[in-house]
Amino acid sequence: MNSTFRRSAFPTLLVAIAISIHAPAFASKERVVRDWQACPAIVELDTDAPIIAIGDVHGDYDRLCKLLHVAGVVREESEHPQNLQWAAGKTILVCTGDLIDKGKRSLDVIEAFRVLQPQALAAGGRVIVTMGNHEAEFLADPENDEKAEEFLAELGAAGVDPVRLAHGNDDHGVGNFLRGLPFAVRINDWFFAHACSTQGRSLQTLRTEISDAVDSEGYGADILLSKHGLLEARLKPLPWWQRQGDTPKQSEDRLRGYSVALGVHHLVMGHQPGKAEFSDGTKRKAGELTQKFGGLIFFIDVGMSSAINKSTGAALRIEKDGNRQTATAVSAENARTLLWHTE
Repeated sequence: MNSTFRRSAFPTLLVAIAISIHAPAFASKERVVRDWQACPAIVELDTDAPIIAIGDVHGDYDRLCKLLHVAGVVREESEHPQNLQWAAGKTILVCTGDLIDKGKRSLDVIEAFRVLQPQALAAGGRVIVTMGNHEAEFLADPENDEKAEEFLAELGAAGVDPVRLAHGNDDHGVGNFLRGLPFAVRINDWFFAHACSTQGRSLQTLRTEISDAVDSEGYGADILLSKHGLLEARLKPLPWWQRQGDTPKQSEDRLRGYSVALGVHHLVMGHQPGKAEFSDGTKRKAGELTQKFGGLIFFIDVGMSSAINKSTGAALRIEKDGNRQTATAVSAENARTLLWHTE
């Protein structure tokens, strides 16, 4: 049995997640009632503290633990997530979703972030996990989620009803944690989301449209999971901001327009660990943490789960010193590559 469910309960969240539901026959048709003040659609904050961002963990607790240790987030690796100790002071740790599926320790991955959240807050830092398409799809319809085979097996082994969990009614608070995740976060002039496809919306418009859509459509709402959705848009066959026949300038200008509408200068997305090709002919290698358009967009899903195995993991470290900013890729082997800096 997974170590998460050998204990009586998860650590209590500092802020209670205020969510209730009317349980229907199918979770995909549920009406979600979510307290958007307690669980905002988009988290916003300004800070001079370092930011460490990681992409899709997909159930690989061991690789997550190693990466957090190498990146200076936890004091040491631990087989048991409840023993992890925050070591990053006022640092802001962001994960852009897809904690679950593919790997075999999704519950321990979830617990790791839950354990670190109150510790970080007590030290003046934050741990912010945004929702990925895998979480949204599971919450929308846990009985028919074809991507959740491994997670469902893990829940079954732990004696947990996936429908109760998806409805936020499990005894350990996992469902409420997942249901209360924000869908994006703005930190300074950086915007983080699973796929980052805002389609030119402002932060306020995006916030309003997400809350309205989730209230009426549930977690399977089109604004989240359509092919142009915030959590689902892809880099193939074309990057989500690119149109057939675009010149390189048209492609970059469109994406830059999206960032301007948000009031930021940098977009950070997970979701896609594979190869990609852009309108100017440049390519992104599979499993590579990299950036495009002079720091306009960063790709941080490196396929770190051993179930995907495009890399062993990497984190994006963003530091601010006065007007100077740097963005550095930190690999699980502690190789550090400067990706971008202000002039």
